[in-house]
Amino acid sequence: MKLAVVFAYNGTGFAGLERAKGDKAVESILLAAVATILGAAATAPKLSMLNISRAATTEDAEHGARQVVSLEVSSDSDAVAALGPPTPEQLNALLPEAIKVFAVLCPEDSFSARRSCEARTYEYLIPVSSTYAFMPPQPEAGYDLAAESLSKEDLDNMYPDADPQVDRSGEGSLFTTLRRLGSRSRSRSRGRDINRISIPPQLPADESPLTPPASSPTVDRPRGSDQPLASDTVSTASLLPTGISSADSSADDEGVPQFFDAINLPHRGVDFLRSYRMTEEQLDMVRNIIAIYRGTHNWHNYVPGGDPDDQRCFMRIINIESGPPELHNGMEWIRIKVQAKALARFQLRRMMGLLILVVRTNTPRSVIANSFGASCKFAIPEAPASSLVFHQPLYAPGFSVTVALESERGRIETFRKSMIHERVYHDERVEMAFEEWLRGIDRVSFLYKHFLNSRGIVTQQNSFLRDSQSVLSEEAV
Repeated sequence: MKLAVVFAYNGTGFAGLERAKGDKAVESILLAAVATILGAAATAPKLSMLNISRAATTEDAEHGARQVVSLEVSSDSDAVAALGPPTPEQLNALLPEAIKVFAVLCPEDSFSARRSCEARTYEYLIPVSSTYAFMPPQPEAGYDLAAESLSKEDLDNMYPDADPQVDRSGEGSLFTTLRRLGSRSRSRSRGRDINRISIPPQLPADESPLTPPASSPTVDRPRGSDQPLASDTVSTASLLPTGISSADSSADDEGVPQFFDAINLPHRGVDFLRSYRMTEEQLDMVRNIIAIYRGTHNWHNYVPGGDPDDQRCFMRIINIESGPPELHNGMEWIRIKVQAKALARFQLRRMMGLLILVVRTNTPRSVIANSFGASCKFAIPEAPASSLVFHQPLYAPGFSVTVALESERGRIETFRKSMIHERVYHDERVEMAFEEWLRGIDRVSFLYKHFLNSRGIVTQQNSFLRDSQSVLSEEAV
């Protein structure tokens, strides 16, 4: 018996979607519920589940608003086939509140949740006021914040194919009903010249500091050699005190490895941070950046372990849009939707990570175009997982799953808003994950200034984080 399950989930607390990730994976819990119901009808309750595929995979803490899993169930008992597929009500009675099934079908023989999917739409929620994603970093971080002087006309001349007001996908707006063929109704940018981005004054320190970050940025540092660079994760909880001096007195010599301690940053006032609102210039900058993302590029810098010569790193972004700022519980957010045939793991989070860092440091957008170059290699931090939502798969009209997705649209939207969006907004206000993520990056800003700079060019990475091993090596010398 072949099944297709249409469901949604809030990924907080789960180990991703795929059952290969263990018993806490969303798929493991869902398929266990299916096996419980079908096994109860079999005299010999041994079931086999084969050819399992999903519309798209999600990682830890990522969410799915319209997910589809297809599988084949076999059993020695004819009672399973006679029983037919379990009902959504039966499955929901066994599932936690964060996972909800909307339809269970016996699809066409040719249907596969993964192979039959023509396109996938993702959504990323960026907090503007609640965690100040676009607020300029503190002066102590040492970024070069020289404002960009390019006008919108200059930008259009530099990137003629990156007009945020032009749709090249042939699809409807990602912020309206997604259609295979349809009229275009896009939200337009505010059309203001980007001459200079105003930088608000720095805020006073908060007497009640935030909890130290639970996660930290991905950085490049040498392992036993000056030349080979490898991606590594550094815990900010174990950073050395700033009292240790730099390892090399010739700090200005390019190509000479330099080792630095983490920067002590004062904590910014929570109330002031939550009142921040993005400027119109920043909104225009966001929309121009995502327009540069549109199209076919070499995404090797955005794919973990990506090789510039690997053809699999060439992927097409069919469409990408930014919605207008939204207020939720007194905090400002923007939503960005991305449609593609497929995306690599962590690719979208690196896209959003670089977008946020470029906007808040006012780095020229040329660094986005440079990131697609085969000779340009640098480590991009991944934006927090809690804001990523797999929004919708796109199937041909002839499949029964397509009909189910459309007929259940109202209930799916209710779940998406109440169990995913509202919880993301609430959790961000309480936990402030973006502020901790950005703070972790700013504490080691020297790791990123070779591409986050006022020139918008990528230079050789020669600044690294001093750790206990390097300190012992220097002391021995």
